[in-house]
Amino acid sequence: MSQVVLVSNGPGELYTWVGPVMREVRRSLPGARVSVALIPCQFASGNEPQVAASFGPDHVSTPAEYLRTLATGSVPAGLATEGAGPGAVIGLGGNPAAPVSIGKRLGFPAFRYSFEPYWQAGLELLLLPDEKVRDRALKRGTPRDSVRVVGNLVADAVEAAEPPAERGDPHVLVFAGSRDLFAVHLIPFMIALVDRLALALPRARFVWPVSRLLKERTVAAGVAGVFAGVLGGAAGRREGDVVHTPGGARIELVPEEQRYSHMRAADLAVTIPGTNTLELGVAGVPALVLLPLNRPELIPLEGAGHWLGLVPLVGRYLKRYAVRLFVEGLSVPVSLPNRITGEDLMVEVAGKLHPDAVAERALTLLRDEADLRRRRQRLLETMPRPGAAAELVRVVSAHAGL
Repeated sequence: MSQVVLVSNGPGELYTWVGPVMREVRRSLPGARVSVALIPCQFASGNEPQVAASFGPDHVSTPAEYLRTLATGSVPAGLATEGAGPGAVIGLGGNPAAPVSIGKRLGFPAFRYSFEPYWQAGLELLLLPDEKVRDRALKRGTPRDSVRVVGNLVADAVEAAEPPAERGDPHVLVFAGSRDLFAVHLIPFMIALVDRLALALPRARFVWPVSRLLKERTVAAGVAGVFAGVLGGAAGRREGDVVHTPGGARIELVPEEQRYSHMRAADLAVTIPGTNTLELGVAGVPALVLLPLNRPELIPLEGAGHWLGLVPLVGRYLKRYAVRLFVEGLSVPVSLPNRITGEDLMVEVAGKLHPDAVAERALTLLRDEADLRRRRQRLLETMPRPGAAAELVRVVSAHAGL
């Protein structure tokens, strides 16, 4: 009996990576014993064991069990059956050392799938989504014989999602990002935008997959329009999982884990730059990708740009200047599909934005059925396609003798 241990951490990795791999292991290795070892994650919601169990593994161990066994040099009970057969440990998110450590203690080879080319000594193979990431891994010193390109698991996760039973005409997704300091300003913008769109689209369904990283108080302040004036937004009124706009339109709030389901039904999305532009591209959903420069200092920047904003007294001015330099010197598109293909597939809108102008851009795109169809077709032709889970399991099986 083959044994497979999937190591993961947060809900995003569970739904996007563990789910597709679990389904493929069950399909291609029907007699295998499969367990999930959860490790600590700063973004954990607390329901990760329940999410992991929903995929049908033979066993799930918790982050607390993992921490308790670290000091003893063991692994959580139940991950594998001693002497039952060959095994493999596959890291699907979280600390890159965890699958190596668990593999050594179980006597199984360790593998790791990642979007980032970080090599960890002791891995059998580093499994990567594409050739560009492979090239970066080799430049950083990863042994050439220790990397394999298997594809992008996002495509498998999107394909496996079932579209909602009821879709709008059109079905429109709005995203307010995952950073509290920016989302609190963007939420009123999206409320005002939907308010404008609903006037022209009476049969539309507007859905907001709410990032699990946003604090509840951020969502509440955003809906209340505390900072509505910053981007020309509006306050809404929340009743349960619905936000009502001033004009009576409805925005449905759904858990982030349901975003792939709604992407399968969507005609258009409105978002900001981020990884969800790739997810939308995989699903074939054209999007307006917004980069509001009304208040540049509010835009999240990684690295030094973030710390500039914390300098006393002059921080916001330094941050504003840094963002302007970043945008003005930008030589690549801000949406991942446009960056990958070099084509104008997502509509990128940067500058001082107002909900009325963005609503007009969205309506123009929706009314041009030929252009919308062209963008959707090119996204489906150029973005990663399903099959990564099958290739990952095939590679691991061959190397581990499963």
